Amino acid sequence: MTQLLISVKNLEESRIARYANADVIDLKDPSVGALGALDAAVVSQIVQDVNRRVLLSATIGEGHATINALTHDIAFYDRLGVDVIKIAVSELFLQTDFFSEIKQLTEQGIKIVAVFFAEKPLDFSLLIKLKGSGFYGAMLDTQLKNTSLLELQTIETLNRFIVTCSQHMLISGLAGSVNKTHIDALLMLNPHFIGVRGGVCHQRDRVSVLVGGEVVEIKAMMLNHQNVLKSFETRLA
Repeated sequence: MTQLLISVKNLEESRIARYANADVIDLKDPSVGALGALDAAVVSQIVQDVNRRVLLSATIGEGHATINALTHDIAFYDRLGVDVIKIAVSELFLQTDFFSEIKQLTEQGIKIVAVFFAEKPLDFSLLIKLKGSGFYGAMLDTQLKNTSLLELQTIETLNRFIVTCSQHMLISGLAGSVNKTHIDALLMLNPHFIGVRGGVCHQRDRVSVLVGGEVVEIKAMMLNHQNVLKSFETRLA
């Protein structure tokens, strides 16, 4: 069953997302990029408030200059108490010791999701390496937020991404300027989660405020789709 991930930037938005029954609350600062890191004090606030009642993920920023800088931030945000850490696929992934360094963290139980950017060519061979080093999952997102995921990648490519993740036992996610007009098409691909930010904000502006009613509407759409699918499968049985 596909889950709904809602990105939030503060404690108030976290509560809005939780009360609207988001399955995953994703902590990020949308004002500093696609994977902007939220202030540690705010992350700690949200972790304490949520108190394990819903899964929490967090982004740790883009543009780390070295593997050591990246692994430091992964470990730091893990200690703050989030459940999953999201990192951007970058040139660091090409360094010979990258995956061995990451494996040291995943062997400690840290769950890491690699975020591929849809504007760039997708290297599907990386998915095999992700599993080998203990990554929890992989996600396809947009780096620039002026174009949606479905405008940048074909349904066939998205399906291949989801299927390849499944083959290598990786949690899969799709996001990137997603709004309610995209939900049905993305649900047909059966990712583990769909991520939304701008599509549930005031005037679809990702740096604006989260609107609870928009989250509720998308969650209802997802539940309805899944109920229809279950009913269809029951009739076929």
